[in-house]
Amino acid sequence: MISVKSAKFIASYATAEQLPASTKPEVSFVGRSNVGKSTLINKLCNNKSLAKVSSTPGKTTAINFFDAGDIYLVDLPGYGFAKRSKGERARWSSLIDEYFNQERNFEMVYVLLDIRHDPSDLDLQMIAYLRDIGIPFEIHFTKEDKLSKQKGNAQKQKILKIVGQ
Repeated sequence: MISVKSAKFIASYATAEQLPASTKPEVSFVGRSNVGKSTLINKLCNNKSLAKVSSTPGKTTAINFFDAGDIYLVDLPGYGFAKRSKGERARWSSLIDEYFNQERNFEMVYVLLDIRHDPSDLDLQMIAYLRDIGIPFEIHFTKEDKLSKQKGNAQKQKILKIVGQ
């Protein structure tokens, strides 16, 4: 996982056309709604209020950029369950797809998976998609504090086997 000394919010982009030019490496965070993308960004930056966090799935509805010095941190909308319209969730999916299909300086994409659950079909599709288009990614587990160390280690091994790592 990366190390960040400080970061500041740059802007939220609701369409791919609004995205700024890719001027430095980008570390992106992707995963299901409510998996903890924004929470992880806050933890990495040691700032609890940098990225907006909610217990309600679907809080991140645009692509959020944070300047972390030599890199940008990019918080992507979640996929999967969220109490939003089908049209809104489809817009998020399209936005994520358009982001990954631009000429950008992708340093790393962290695919966040809730360790308590097996990967969903959408998680597996995202991993296959990143593999297919050749963007570097790593799996990062969230909510590890919700399981015992033994159960967590067993679940990690199971999930890594499912995703082919």
